[in-house]
Amino acid sequence: MASVDAPNRDGLTVAIVGAECSGKTTLAEQLAQHFGVPCVQEFSRSYLAGKVSYDAADVIAIARGQYASETAANGHALLFADTDLVVIKVWWEVRFGGSHPWVDATLTAQLTGERRRCYLLPTPDIPWAPDPLREHPYDRPALHARYRKLLESLGAHYLEVSGPPQQRLERATDAVNGWLSR
Repeated sequence: MASVDAPNRDGLTVAIVGAECSGKTTLAEQLAQHFGVPCVQEFSRSYLAGKVSYDAADVIAIARGQYASETAANGHALLFADTDLVVIKVWWEVRFGGSHPWVDATLTAQLTGERRRCYLLPTPDIPWAPDPLREHPYDRPALHARYRKLLESLGAHYLEVSGPPQQRLERATDAVNGWLSR
C-alpha cells in the first residue's frame, strides 16, 4: 500500500469518468485499495436500485447525492470517486439535451476550488457486460469521445487508460503518483 505524504495536504480527488461499462468502478476500487484511501461509490447505483424508470428530477437528485457523498469524504488527503458531476453532465446532455444550471455551477466550483481534481478516463475497450442500469451498449465509443471533449473543454487534468485491467491500474497509479508530487 502506498502512502499519501505531507505535501499533499491540500487534497486531491481523482474521479474516474467515462462511458458505461468501461471499467470505472473496478479501477476506482483498485486504486483506493492500492493507496489505502476511500473510494466514493457511484450514487446512482443505490438510488436507482429497484426503479423501472427515471426522470430529470431523479438525475438531479443523483447529482446532489454524488456531490454530497464526495464532499463528506473530502477530509482525506487523497480520494477516489467512482464517477462525479462530469458523468452527470454528459448523462444530462445525452438524455435530456442541453445542460442543467446546478450541475454546471457545482462542477465549475469543484474544478476551481481549493481541492485539486484530476480525472481518469477509461476507454471502452473491454467487453460489454449487461446491467439493468446501462443504456448504451452500442454508443460507448461516441460517449467516450464526448467525455474526452468535455474534459478538454473544462481544462481538466486527465489521463486516458486502456488495455487489460493490470495495465490500466499501472498507468493510473503512475498518473496519481505524478499528480500527488505536484
